[in-house]
Amino acid sequence: MSLEKYKICPACGEHNPPSLLECRKCEADLTGIKVMDMCLEQQEKEARRVAEQPTSGNTEPVLVRVCECGAHNPPQARKCRECGEDISDIMPITVTQDKQAFSYELTAIGDEFTVTLDQPVCIIGRESGLKDYLDSKMYVSRQHAKLTIVAGKVLIENLSNTNKTFINNKMIPGSEPISLADGDEIGLGGTEIGGQRQNQAAYFLFHVKS
Repeated sequence: MSLEKYKICPACGEHNPPSLLECRKCEADLTGIKVMDMCLEQQEKEARRVAEQPTSGNTEPVLVRVCECGAHNPPQARKCRECGEDISDIMPITVTQDKQAFSYELTAIGDEFTVTLDQPVCIIGRESGLKDYLDSKMYVSRQHAKLTIVAGKVLIENLSNTNKTFINNKMIPGSEPISLADGDEIGLGGTEIGGQRQNQAAYFLFHVKS
């Protein structure tokens, strides 16, 4: 048996039929309001309850999109990384999570250059993060890739329409975030061909440090 669907008015809390564009009680605009059911409403209430709890020294607030399957996704994700469901219409919410027990590093391959990822979101490119190192790499776009730390994982998303981003010599498909594992090789603007890397591209190893 399917659950009843409805839109919750943001002004008065009235439960309205999904087809309505105005609240039947207070006439507030319902355009763009997500269609809910009892399970989804309870999930969002629980997420808000957790978000409103006082944080301790071992927790920190993060912005996530919570899928119907319960998975926490980066706020910019369009599809759930666990079940593949479309989550583009789910509003990001703030939840608390344990502070990172690990640190994350990018080490340039062939160069003595290492950077620690110390921000929840980092965009890298010739005119973004790491620009001092990437400035001479002409195959790297001005804003080439986005790195997001969420729920104890580091996700990478391609932002370049020209030379793309590669993980272990495989191109990241589309613009969906991909989870990185310790030891993964990141290629910005190039791949390894016949054992040779392209000089105008940039290559990093991703490391998880305890």
